[in-house]
Amino acid sequence: MKDGVLQQPSSGTEAGRAGWPGLPCRADHPDPFQVSFHLVDGFSMMALSAAIEPLRAANRLLGRTGYAWTLAAERAGAAMASNGLEIKAGPGAGDGRDADLTVVVASLFPGDLDCPGLFARLRRLRSRGRAIGAISNGTMLLARAGVLRDSRVTIHWEMARQLQEAYPDLTVSDDLYCQDSGVLTAAGGTAAMDMMLSLIAQIDGGDLALDVARQFLHGPIRPASDTQMEDLRWRFRITDRRLLNAVELMRRNLSSPARIGWIAEQAGVSERQLERLFLAELASLPSDFYMALRLRAAREMLLASSDPLELIAEQCGFSSAGHFSRSYKIQFGEPPSLTRRQRIRPDGGIMQADGGKP
Repeated sequence: MKDGVLQQPSSGTEAGRAGWPGLPCRADHPDPFQVSFHLVDGFSMMALSAAIEPLRAANRLLGRTGYAWTLAAERAGAAMASNGLEIKAGPGAGDGRDADLTVVVASLFPGDLDCPGLFARLRRLRSRGRAIGAISNGTMLLARAGVLRDSRVTIHWEMARQLQEAYPDLTVSDDLYCQDSGVLTAAGGTAAMDMMLSLIAQIDGGDLALDVARQFLHGPIRPASDTQMEDLRWRFRITDRRLLNAVELMRRNLSSPARIGWIAEQAGVSERQLERLFLAELASLPSDFYMALRLRAAREMLLASSDPLELIAEQCGFSSAGHFSRSYKIQFGEPPSLTRRQRIRPDGGIMQADGGKP
């Protein structure tokens, strides 16, 4: 355990068993470890599958039921995933009260979503000392339920800024997954699998966790401290550490763009050296790359949020909506208003300007 984060489990039967305080090892918990997944309409099927499948595979390799799970929702019936598929779920209020771990799985949902049944259940579980968790944007719902206090958590990077601004007492990390004070959170997607593999290592040892990972051709289990934006290196095929540092500084300073000279200084090179690095590896001037990075972030916000254009422009470092719109059209060949009409609905499909589906 380091800074509230579970470290990479090593191989061996004792590996990983001291990683998450409050969660058992098999010697202390011979009964099946019970997980209740609470599904919120618009949840990610990928994230749910990545969380459940390691448990299923662990049972297969153990030759017995070491892990059990149930699916719950605000109301009994079918919960709809973001891809439009429905999954049968039981009532959240009466399901999983004695679960060892209750995990909220949520991805795309309205900004004003209220889940009184879920919130009451989470508060009750916390008052009983039960472990709770969230995958993807479910962390936002944990915060709204008032069960996080000043915890260290993670959330999908698209929602990180909103979570931190709405709940400044939280420590919102860009880790793949983390644990703090009995709260487990994963950023979503494949990070859910790494979190559950680490959980298996905690309970049944690192050997089983690695065997489960091999079942899914997963490779090494990623440590919690890996960041969500590790893709910078492979996304842009960057080989020079100084250039990678410069790009990371740009990514962290979107709303208040930093001077290229300052970025070069922080990366440990001269401004001219930085320019040569960008041209050699990215075929772009630093200033042009920085602008494209800000505009890509704006496009992601347009597609993933309902924030007004003026706010998105400000968050991406543009002093006026007009300047933003002109720059955006040059970059993408269409105005931001047209991109906004393609915003994805929580239940799959595309949101039209009038709120309907095509």
